[in-house]
Amino acid sequence: MNGTSSLRCSLNATMIWAIVSVLVLGLTVNAFARDKEPARISLLIATGMPGGTYYQIGMGMASLWTSKLRKTGIRVSAADSEGSRENIEAIRISDADLILAENLFCSGAYKGTGLYRGRPLKELRAVSALWPDTVHFLVRQDKIRTGTLKDLEGLTLATGLPDSGNRFTTELLLRTLKSGRPKVRLRSMSNMAAAEALRTGTIQAIDLTGGIPIPLVLTLFREGTQQLGFLEIPEENLEAVRQEGWHDAFRSVIPAGTYPGQEKTVNSVGQLNVLATTAALDPQVVYALTKTLYENLEYLAKVHPACRQIDLQKALEGLNIPLHRGAILYFTERNVKIPERLFP
Repeated sequence: MNGTSSLRCSLNATMIWAIVSVLVLGLTVNAFARDKEPARISLLIATGMPGGTYYQIGMGMASLWTSKLRKTGIRVSAADSEGSRENIEAIRISDADLILAENLFCSGAYKGTGLYRGRPLKELRAVSALWPDTVHFLVRQDKIRTGTLKDLEGLTLATGLPDSGNRFTTELLLRTLKSGRPKVRLRSMSNMAAAEALRTGTIQAIDLTGGIPIPLVLTLFREGTQQLGFLEIPEENLEAVRQEGWHDAFRSVIPAGTYPGQEKTVNSVGQLNVLATTAALDPQVVYALTKTLYENLEYLAKVHPACRQIDLQKALEGLNIPLHRGAILYFTERNVKIPERLFP
């Protein structure tokens, strides 16, 4: 498994390379398919914490790939993790072959900026953009006064484990309050531990980020153990968080009726999710994974509704890191226009 070669800058040279690569890959795939006993290729995808969107969809992807690609020898298993930050480190040290991660962390890791200043991960490659995540500040109803982040004053807030992307983005959002950061007690704990702490009253708020609906949030609303509501993130906080370095954050809403008893639409912020790997993974394997993903979107939509937003024509929108060669081959085959900036 070799790293990707440098490509010429001109569009003509790029397209020639892509066409030739498709032909070569086709010959390789055909030969691979004729092998009666293909070599077993075991892959691991790092997902997120149980109760979250990453975990549910990551498990579904692993099951899909393994069932559809069994004859080629490809097997994919899924592992839970603390989320984006841990997943980036897992792929850096080869503890994972594929990861689900938010765009903010992929971009910073590849460029060596922000959290990753001085530690660029130049081998990081995108397979595809996926669905958008939305920040959920879930608070006990009796603690909501203004309906904004100011209501966190004096509360205990669960923010995910220390290496979760959720903890990092929560701290970014709290820094956007120009009137002064509320005196909120941050507690690092797993999703399941946070849910139990909310039920017992040990904490009064949870911050979770994920594709709508987040499984754990859905469970908490259905239980009705506590009367719960959401805090909104107004435009001024969105602009401020961009200035803090979360440049790709965008306005996202939680539609009314998403969760039981939720009568109003909630204004929040969101960001793109990315399926990523490294340049070292065999292009033939990445091609097969990408093709299988896009040929089975209906299956993934049944795994989680957020997957309905995965769209071939939007597969490259918002990406800030280069595409893997195997993904380039698939998108070229499907006539998806690939921006020059995404070629390695």
